[in-house]
Amino acid sequence: MRWRQAAHGAALAVLAILLAGGPAARAAAAAQHREELTYSFDIDPGEWRYFEFPVKEKDARLEVRFEARGRRPSPGVRVAVMAEGEFRRFRDNQPHQEIGATRYRAEGMLQARLAEPGQYVVVIDNGEKSQRRRHVEMESVLVTGPAPETLPVQYLSPEKRAVVTGASAAGFLLILALAGRALWRATRRRPLQPYY
Repeated sequence: MRWRQAAHGAALAVLAILLAGGPAARAAAAAQHREELTYSFDIDPGEWRYFEFPVKEKDARLEVRFEARGRRPSPGVRVAVMAEGEFRRFRDNQPHQEIGATRYRAEGMLQARLAEPGQYVVVIDNGEKSQRRRHVEMESVLVTGPAPETLPVQYLSPEKRAVVTGASAAGFLLILALAGRALWRATRRRPLQPYY
């Protein structure tokens, strides 16, 4: 029983050393903020719906998943994201720019990077050529803070690498020694039976 406790303690020590290697990465990951919203609504032919959301930090990431259902097949809906000023132009039937948009689909996903803080709008359009009412299920996820791919890569110092390597080798040798001891005891307790 003591050898199991010793092996368990060695494993925990190695794990603690590994976790201690990246405090900056852990702090950056903790700075991320994730906000999820779900929507469920009906949209008539030729109509559009929208929802607004504020972004308080630079380089936010937005992901919108949607599914548009109806009694009969149709091209589906189009989802677009734009800044608040561009949305006002869209609403007034003026030329406008979109940060990202999908084609008309029955289901899909839109991903957009929002570079600057401000007000943004997601528009769901049932299309002028649509002749079907759609029921839309939608989920949006807004993530602010550092993106995972931009987090700093953390390496163990040479001293910590030596400790981890030494502790791993010592743990492996300890397990081999204990296993060999157990096998040796088992063979001594059971004498070989003669074969007739």
